[in-house]
This record gives sequence, C-alpha cells and structure tokens, in this order.
Amino acid sequence: MRLVSRSGLIALVLAGNSLAACAKGNTTTYDYIVVGGGPSGIITAERISEANKKVLLIEKGPGPTVSTGSNHTLVWNDTLTPIDVPGLTTAIGGLDLWQEYTCKDHEATAACVLGGGTTINYMVFVHPPEHDFDKWPAGWKWVDIAPAAQRLYERNPGSNTPSADGERYDPGMYDIFSTFLNKLGWRLTDMSEQANDKHMVYSHPTWNIKNSKRAGPVRTYLPLAQQRDNFSLRLGTTVIRLVREGSRVTGVEVQGSNGTREIINLSKNGRVVLSAGALATPRVLFNSGIGPKEQVEVAAKTGVTLPPQKDWIELPVGKNFKDHPIFTLDIQTNGTWGPLASDIVLDGSDTKNIDLYETAGSGVLTQGRHRLIFFSSVVGSDGVTRYFQGSAAPSGTGLISLKVYLTHGLTSEGVLGLAEDGKTKILQSPYLQTEADVDAATTFIGNFVENLQSSELGFKIKNFTNVSAIINNPTSGVHFVGTAKIGTDDGRKGGSSVVDTNAKVYGVDNLFVSDASIHADLPSGNSQAIVMVVAEAAAAKILAYK
Repeated sequence: MRLVSRSGLIALVLAGNSLAACAKGNTTTYDYIVVGGGPSGIITAERISEANKKVLLIEKGPGPTVSTGSNHTLVWNDTLTPIDVPGLTTAIGGLDLWQEYTCKDHEATAACVLGGGTTINYMVFVHPPEHDFDKWPAGWKWVDIAPAAQRLYERNPGSNTPSADGERYDPGMYDIFSTFLNKLGWRLTDMSEQANDKHMVYSHPTWNIKNSKRAGPVRTYLPLAQQRDNFSLRLGTTVIRLVREGSRVTGVEVQGSNGTREIINLSKNGRVVLSAGALATPRVLFNSGIGPKEQVEVAAKTGVTLPPQKDWIELPVGKNFKDHPIFTLDIQTNGTWGPLASDIVLDGSDTKNIDLYETAGSGVLTQGRHRLIFFSSVVGSDGVTRYFQGSAAPSGTGLISLKVYLTHGLTSEGVLGLAEDGKTKILQSPYLQTEADVDAATTFIGNFVENLQSSELGFKIKNFTNVSAIINNPTSGVHFVGTAKIGTDDGRKGGSSVVDTNAKVYGVDNLFVSDASIHADLPSGNSQAIVMVVAEAAAAKILAYK
C-alpha cells in the first residue's frame, strides 16, 4: 500500500480491486439509487418513490430554478431565472449559466444540470408517432407504450398555445413560410393531436411549456417526489462507478463538488437505476467493469477501482450510437419581422412584454424560439423510409433559420468510448455512415433547395446553396440514443443489446437503465418527449420486476 494526500486527509489507496479507503462509508441505505437527474431520472425516481420505496436521486449539476437552489434570478423578477421564461431560450447559450449547466467531460454536448436537456433546450415537444416503436422489442411496441405516454401527457402535455390569452404572438415568419409550404401541397396539422402524420405536413410548434413557464419533470414530477419522506435528492454529486460484488451491485461511489469521495449503499434487496443519459451512462458502466473489454481496460488507466477481471461483463456498451444530423439553411425573405430582442428583456427595459408576461401570463415571452415545425419522408435507395423534421425560427430581419433533421429510419450509427482522462469520446461518428442515408438526405435537401430558389416569394438562401456542401456540413442534433440498447439478443452472447426487456442490464441482478441510451431506434423528431415516455414505461417495468 502507499499513502496519498486528498483534501487534507491521508487516505489509504490499496492495490488491486479493493475499495479505495478515500471513499468514506455512508451508513444510510436506499431501496433505489437513481443516477442522473435529467428527465428520465426524475420521472423514474418519482414513480418509484410513489410506490413507497426509499429513493435517492443523484445529479451531477446544480438546480436551475429558485425552488431548486438557483440564484440566477432575473433583474425584474427574483422568483424566476432565465431558464423559466420560454422567450429567453435563445439567450441561454450566451449567458454564464450555459457554461455552468453543460458538461465538461464529454466530447459531445450534454447537460449537467437538474432536468438535463429539458432545462436548456429549445423546448420543441414532439409527441412520438406509433412507428417510432416499430423496431423496439416485444413489450415495447406502441400498443404497450401508449399507457405510459398517456401518464406523461396527463402531467406534462406540452402546448402550442402557451399564452394564457390563447393568442399566438409574432406570427410573421410563420405566415410567410406556411404560405411557401402550402404552395407545394403541404398540409397544416397539429403535431401533438396528429402525431402519426409525418409526411408533407407542418404545424405550429408544440413546446414543453406549462402555465407560461418551461415545463419538464423539474416542474411536473420533482415537486411530487419532494413531498415524500422516502425521497432524497443530492445535487453537485458525480457517480464514479457502481460498487459490485460479482453479479450484484451493493452501492455507488460518488464524488462531491469538493472532491470528497464516499460509498452510498443499497439496502439488502436494493437496486440501482442508471439515468445519466446516452453519453454518461456508458461511462459509469465502463468504470464498473461492464462493456467491451477494451473500454474497461481504458477505464482502468483512469485510476477507477474496477471489480476483479473475472467479474467483468462483456456487453456492447457504447455501440449502436445514433443521433440526428442537422442540415442548416438560412433563408432571406422580404419580411420585416425578426427575433425577440432578448437583451432588453434580460435587462428589464422591455417593459411592454415583461408586464404582459408577469401580469397576465401572456405574450411573446410565453413562446419558444421556433415558429413552425414540419415533417416529411423519403423512401431511400435501400427501400427504407427515412423521415425529416424541419424547425424554423426567425434569426434576423426577415431571416429564417431552418434546421432540417434526418430522423427515424436512418441506418447510420457510431461508437462511443472512453478516453484515458476519463472523458467520453466518439470513436466512430454516427452521422451519414451509409450510402442510403446520404442519398435520402441529398434527395430531400435537393428538392427543398430547388423549391426555395424557384419560389415566387423571393426567397434567397444565404449560406450554402450547393446541395453537396449542405450535406457535407451536418451538425449534431444532440439527440443521442442507443448506447445501452434494449433488446432480447443478449450482448454477452454476441447480440446487440445491453439491457433486457425489463430494462435490466444483462448479467447483473439489480442494475437497470432508464434513459435515452436504451432506445432501440431514433425518433421522428426532437427527442425529449419520447425520452420522457420511455422513462414512464421503464419505471413501471422496473417496479414490476421480481
């Protein structure tokens, strides 16, 4: 053994696979430890606590609202933060809190804040269509999932008319772009009420907004859990690894914001649920001796305490990594409308919009960034139907920022792994890896660009006009899924799945996963709604598992 100093204390670091003595013991035990306070973790923890289990929810980041401890209040209202006000979503990326709320230990973008992506995203809330579950295993088809979706929508339905007066504000961009789509034969639908309609349709956005504020589980689930004595929440705490004895997890090793480590223990028949997201859940698994051997060996180089090698479990963690590639078009029109001037809202000088928001829960501040969402599809060269989502927002005077996502049906996938500094890294890009994906994207974008350029409305594309250039410059949708995929083909036996249809990790008796990493396929639109639906379903499966 050797002696090291940590936080002013002398800690014994034992060689081999024994627990590091610097991880202090904790005598409190829990029936369930839920790792990750994003949308999946909050929903899972709330539903499990509702079943009268003693639950600890652990979140790496801080709370984003006044009630969860944030002091980032607005100058004109000390009960609200910029996160709360829907109209300020565009401004968040330019504020100091963006750096505070985003993770520093992933190569890709992820949220490290209570509520996860639902705290910092643009709030587009796409109710998943039934076909999004076609490739999921038995027990996870839409007919099975529909009750979970209904439970979610009862608490967190989203809204396309979030202003209390029922009005839609700032309609200029919507009016001109919907006119363009109408001339092409597209149809107006309600993207929530007609969720299955995903070809040549457009809609007013449904946003994750409730009572004129950003919704999501921080507002719609967490308060219910916090009313119960059997629920605990720890913020600013990073889960390093699972403490394992053979095929059983006995607790988790965590590190606080001050660097102090400790072991938090499960009760005799306790369980752990990983809900850290498609980027972070794989790291916890790698650090616990679960995943491809080469990734567990990388984890060993980071200094993490692994179980004995005989207890390592070979599973395809990090594989089946998928995301939506985004193709961006900036379209200049002759309109005189523009985006909300969020700077004068932040400094309090936009008294007209602020007063309408504060006194009546109405106005443009109740709305998100986007003004129109559209969906369509293309049959690829391989015979597979691929879907597209377009999200349109004003970004300058008469300027439309259009983000086109290649979504459900794409066949490209990548690989997520671990770097020797302990950060996750993308080993293989998930974007446009198959010829059929490239062909489908080229067909759809090519037709759309041609229609824009020939429109009698006088549209002008300002950035890339060459279709090949557009296709060759995709950006991330930040809608990562699949890195601990659910399925019946046990990954220990050459299959592609990490968790079974109970959301339990193959080879571990009491370890479950409830987040986007288990998703068997990409959704047809922005992923927050489907992530929350699946969390509702997974919580029920976990509670029912004997």
